[in-house]
Amino acid sequence: DLGAVIKSLKQMPDVKDTTVLLAGQSRGGILSVAYAGVRPDQVSGVVNFVGGWLGGCDTAEDVNQTLFKKGAGFPKSTLWIYGEDDLYYTLDHSRKNFETFKKAGGKGEFVERTVRGKNNGHWVIAVPPLWEEAVDQYIAGIKN
Repeated sequence: DLGAVIKSLKQMPDVKDTTVLLAGQSRGGILSVAYAGVRPDQVSGVVNFVGGWLGGCDTAEDVNQTLFKKGAGFPKSTLWIYGEDDLYYTLDHSRKNFETFKKAGGKGEFVERTVRGKNNGHWVIAVPPLWEEAVDQYIAGIKN
């Protein structure tokens, strides 16, 4: 789907035919990382908000790490933003995913944020003041 979306966007008269910055939350985050690794020629950067495919089951670690390993082929840095107290992906699980990604050759920064309230970590994307500065710095870095 991402390939089709990028192709469609680039056909619009007001969109430059250049690489794109991918950002996604949860499954969108893990797919953004994986897609960048498979099609690095189309991507300028990736912001992964609490990315993962499965949580809380016996195969979650294997499935998530397999997808994140695909992203390791992306030669540029990525930004991973995760919230504490996430119902789907604990910070320990997410840190392991990030370490697997890095061991496979991936580059990036892992940022942890605290979202107010109980079990709200998965919704860190809904609180821009928690991540705006990190994203602004990341975007400034990929422009250079």
